[in-house]
Amino acid sequence: MLKTSVYIFLISCFLLLRCQCFAQEVVVKKSNKIEKINGKKYYIHEIQKGETIYSVSKAYGVDKNIIALENPEVFEKFSVGQILHIPYEINDNSSGKTNVKIHEVTKGETLYSISKKYNVTIKELLKNNPDAENGLQIGQKLKISVPSTVVVNTQSTPIPGDTSKYFFHTVEKGQTVYSISKQYNISIDQIYQENPELETKGLKNGEVLRIPKEKKIIVHNDIVIESTETDTLKEQIESDVNFIPIQSNADCGKYNYKSNPETINIALILPLQGDAITLDAEEEASVNPNFEPNPKPFLEYYEGFLMAIDSMKRAGLNLSVKTIDLRKDSAKTQDLINKGELNDMDLIVGPVFESNFKMVSEFALKKGINIIYPINSQNSEIFSNPRVFLLNSSLYSQMAQATKYLAAFKDLNYILIHNETKDEQEIVDVYKKILFKEYQKNFGTENVPYKEVIYSASGLAGVENSLSKEKINVLIIPSSNQIFVINILTKLQPLTKKFKIILSGMPAWKKFENNLELEYLHNLNMHTFVPFFVDYSNPFIISFVEDYREKYKCEPSKYSFLGFDTGIYFLTALMNYGHDFQDCIRNMKLSLTQSDFNFVKVSEKGGYENNGVYILHYNLDNDVKIVNIVKDSISLPLVMPDIQVRKTKQQ
Repeated sequence: MLKTSVYIFLISCFLLLRCQCFAQEVVVKKSNKIEKINGKKYYIHEIQKGETIYSVSKAYGVDKNIIALENPEVFEKFSVGQILHIPYEINDNSSGKTNVKIHEVTKGETLYSISKKYNVTIKELLKNNPDAENGLQIGQKLKISVPSTVVVNTQSTPIPGDTSKYFFHTVEKGQTVYSISKQYNISIDQIYQENPELETKGLKNGEVLRIPKEKKIIVHNDIVIESTETDTLKEQIESDVNFIPIQSNADCGKYNYKSNPETINIALILPLQGDAITLDAEEEASVNPNFEPNPKPFLEYYEGFLMAIDSMKRAGLNLSVKTIDLRKDSAKTQDLINKGELNDMDLIVGPVFESNFKMVSEFALKKGINIIYPINSQNSEIFSNPRVFLLNSSLYSQMAQATKYLAAFKDLNYILIHNETKDEQEIVDVYKKILFKEYQKNFGTENVPYKEVIYSASGLAGVENSLSKEKINVLIIPSSNQIFVINILTKLQPLTKKFKIILSGMPAWKKFENNLELEYLHNLNMHTFVPFFVDYSNPFIISFVEDYREKYKCEPSKYSFLGFDTGIYFLTALMNYGHDFQDCIRNMKLSLTQSDFNFVKVSEKGGYENNGVYILHYNLDNDVKIVNIVKDSISLPLVMPDIQVRKTKQQ
């Protein structure tokens, strides 16, 4: 118990320092140890505390990409004591200074075309890249020695070494995420999922992107840590997930914590240290003394949960908290189970990686312990383990709830607009299936006022011909293609002056919301759906933000709010109903910061998913308002917002 308390204290101090400290540049000492490996000379460098791949590359004058190519494990780990092999010589041209550029082979390129592009001979290419003698492959990395007068962009990021699963694409001038997605025939979403830094930093020349070779349809909402082959929207459609209301004969009033105030044991299994030491912008950190690193979601989630623990202790709950720092490590996970460190838990939160979570959830099922999958929106364990709780609604669940809301109004004209792409078609199938089912249930008719427009074939004229001047028109656009979405939203603007329109937007648009004209969304009365929403005008939220700032000297993020909500909700459940609270959570009525948790069973033998969804309206007053909350049913009075034709100046 003392050891756990000391550990939590140290972690808390570390979290506080994370927010207060400035990044400092570490001076890297160049190694004197040189070895020849396979006929090539290398510096043998041992990573010291505080060093980064950027600071090492600067000390040796070797591009980060070169170091990554020679030491592909650096993307998976970069830790103290790790040995790096750094090329002693990176150019063989004694007649003049050269720089080394990394070129990634694209479709249709040959040794001849590449040699002409960089003004080098094929012989020089093969000398630096002997593997190229066996032919070129798309995604292959080539070292190009170019004259020093040629500007070499060194702002690219380190690349992983797993070429079995990924191509590695070096961004060139003029390229966009859209053009790269077309080049590799994958979706824009997949590129963002594999390269999350694009969402905040944008695309940079010379940057190296991971392009998955296996074309998956990624449908996770929000943060994705690892995806599995089973996590597809298509499989959810085929399995026809029907939420089962919780029905139990459990006596939920029997448990009385006050009469027997036992100690509640919980375990938080999160990659805290790994999260804390990772900087998103090492280059800026090394040259800018005022740089403040962007905190990662697990630290923020943990901070919020700690605030919930403090709150529940003040409410009289006796808690023993075990904090376990666990990255993606199956051996350590098994060791954790074998040593019995989780045997006496009343609740387990995490792990966050699905492979680790599967191991712990199987253990939790045997021991009868409820376990929470905290951040990602899908986990296959939920379909077979009745002890699993999924906090973040899956895309399928969110779409089902949003469509349930739209289908509750009789006099709407539904128009689904798409380009028949595979990604879109699966979402189209969901909308159609749920819309027709709910509409028929509500109004007893199969005659749904529904139209479908193939935009690539009929364009804007096809959309306008489908609009009604007598009804409110709901335009459902399932695309996540940034170029297409921005283009069609722009073209739809004039129609708002002739027709009453509601735009049904997708959560994926959040990835490129900085490129969307907010005015366009308000003009189109966009309705969108989210599992979490923070109302910063709420006095409770204002108080929470002030407390968070005071405690951590930082602003709370959506993960901070989620951590707090998780703690308050489940610790209250333990206090009210005891260890086996799952049969009684239907009685939970709590005011939380950004969540309206509503846990429902996904199958007879499965666990519980939160299916509470907020419906938001971007109105003509330039506000974003909650118009309803959909859970087992539509929670708020069913009132359609006042949708009007947008007035022109002459009107």
